[in-house]
Amino acid sequence: MNSWLGEVPVVHGSLQGKTIYVLYQNVVFYIEDFWESFGLNMAAIHRAWPVCVFGTAKNQETVRLSTEVEDGSVQFIQQSISGRSTDSLVTLCFQIECPEEETTKSLCHLLTAMNWHTDIAAMAWTDVDFLRAQDLILDPNARGLFCYVGADPDATHSDCLLSLSFAQRIAVWNAFLRDGFEPIEFDWLADEISENSISDRMEWELALREAMEQLHFRVVNQEKSFELFDGAGRRLYFGADCRRAAERALIRDPISSQLPVKFDFFLFHALP
Repeated sequence: MNSWLGEVPVVHGSLQGKTIYVLYQNVVFYIEDFWESFGLNMAAIHRAWPVCVFGTAKNQETVRLSTEVEDGSVQFIQQSISGRSTDSLVTLCFQIECPEEETTKSLCHLLTAMNWHTDIAAMAWTDVDFLRAQDLILDPNARGLFCYVGADPDATHSDCLLSLSFAQRIAVWNAFLRDGFEPIEFDWLADEISENSISDRMEWELALREAMEQLHFRVVNQEKSFELFDGAGRRLYFGADCRRAAERALIRDPISSQLPVKFDFFLFHALP
């Protein structure tokens, strides 16, 4: 749908109820093309979760599109108060009815967490039962800080990292710097750094800067060395031979064996 409309949706969930709205704003589409592309999928979804589509006709009337299955065949239905038929609509809004409020919350969490560029959602593990029931967890055995879900089983670890929001990246750094926990995200990040393939390094650097500020970490950055202190004033030590992936993400290899040993801290070059 995103590719067809060239747009990504805004998701709204009812505060008290079982309804979710997936809204595509500022779009125009032909109803016949919609049925041809998505009618059968919509009918299939309707079996589990009743779903219909609303849009606005040229005369500003609201039109409802729905499907029904009769005698093994799918019927496409267009309804409006006036009963007038139209061939195109402005705006497209899916209305999804879930069987219970818990499903509504989990599905709404999934849709709002979805990164529409990677088609992966990095979610809290609190919704794991729903996600497992829908067979959406990309790697059930991954010990990540977040649960990565999507419909493409061939999604890569790089895609998972790209799906993280800025706040989630801060949480990943906090897991290590504050809690001493090393989730799988650091293995993926360290691999990308070592392969020089990380495409969003700046966002990771800014997230690290923000995490350090939140934890009141202090850096003493000098010409040939640096010192890192935690919020309690304790000095932290990391070496080039560190084996933990989180440390490898924090510190890169020496720049050159021909120069005095100097560690390139992930964020240090951005610090004064």
